[in-house]
Amino acid sequence: MCSLAEWPAHVRRNRALLQDEASVQKKKGRGVLKGFKASKKRFANGSAKLNITFSEKLGGTVGMNYRSFKDDVVVIMKRKLPLIGVRTWSDIHPTIHRLIVADMIDRWDLEDTPETEEKVLKIAKERYRGWRSTLSSTYKAYKTDAARLANLPEDLQPEEWEWMIEYFGTDSKFQDRSQKNADNRKKQKTKHIIGLKSYSQVSFEKRNLETGEEPDCIALWELTHTNDGTWSNTDSQNVYVGTLTFGYSIDKALQEVKIKETETEGPLSSEQKNNIFQTAYKDTLECKSSQPRGYRYMAKTSTGSERFHIQIEEQARATAATQGQNSQLSQQVPTKRVDKENSNPNLQNILLQRSSPNKTTGSRPTAISSNALIQAAARHSRMFKAMDPKN
Repeated sequence: MCSLAEWPAHVRRNRALLQDEASVQKKKGRGVLKGFKASKKRFANGSAKLNITFSEKLGGTVGMNYRSFKDDVVVIMKRKLPLIGVRTWSDIHPTIHRLIVADMIDRWDLEDTPETEEKVLKIAKERYRGWRSTLSSTYKAYKTDAARLANLPEDLQPEEWEWMIEYFGTDSKFQDRSQKNADNRKKQKTKHIIGLKSYSQVSFEKRNLETGEEPDCIALWELTHTNDGTWSNTDSQNVYVGTLTFGYSIDKALQEVKIKETETEGPLSSEQKNNIFQTAYKDTLECKSSQPRGYRYMAKTSTGSERFHIQIEEQARATAATQGQNSQLSQQVPTKRVDKENSNPNLQNILLQRSSPNKTTGSRPTAISSNALIQAAARHSRMFKAMDPKN
């Protein structure tokens, strides 16, 4: 067996063996226990259904029961979903998916809608993957199959663990995928500081209590990656802060937002800010993945078509702003010209002399006001319209 220092932090360890190695007498606990708080709340509430709310912005559970709901999903998922014979989530029959959703609707105050089913199954899928990942770590903690069989995880039957040991040790597709995932985790540069709390719950807790407005993606990144103003690591800070060649630091994502707002003469939408944040993230960390960052798995991401429409809207807003500026400038030119003429009477005389080269020298020019010139132009316009046979 591996030494204690080599154990993954989340592996389910055999308590008796740990007691022998560490020479510490510990009381054997309950083991793996999920859903206890939800059951206690339900009992205190007269076995009535508990309330749960999903974030409209990020999709995750929020409110006082956000953890209890996910724990309930885990309990039902482990009861309903098989381990034997399952290599990917798609191997599980949709009928079993439906059983999980039905059980959650029986326990919680949820409407039976496709949206509810999608959210419940999204949580179940993520937790199922996490469960199998934990079992894989337990497998890797021992050197031989005999040692693995002797250390049965607390929430598995012996035949389930035997199949998983065989699967982890011989399935080449799993081994390739596992190695790829391990390599990707090593490349992960940013680090959040919120522990088990979801991004949805953090955003919900930091909302404006009067308006209900939640932090935008850039503010949420700072909330989830700083503690008392200190960033979790340099890479997390670099997504938010960029250093220019001028030698001073600016908020990179925020600076891009301000530039865009100046161009469009108005505040950007949340989706537009998200596009700027995603670009800043990928440029800073040289990330090639198309997966959106900074929201976690429950967030509903924009489709390619939706992103295209957003780009069209941004271009339309920029064009409208430019046209508005041009219109204002064109209105200011005649006004400034009249003001200039009125402020300088000699300018009228100069213009009249240039327009009448045959006038005798010394003759007194006739001063014509700007209003008279405008009235004359209007008369000429009406005259031409009257002569035009098309009118």
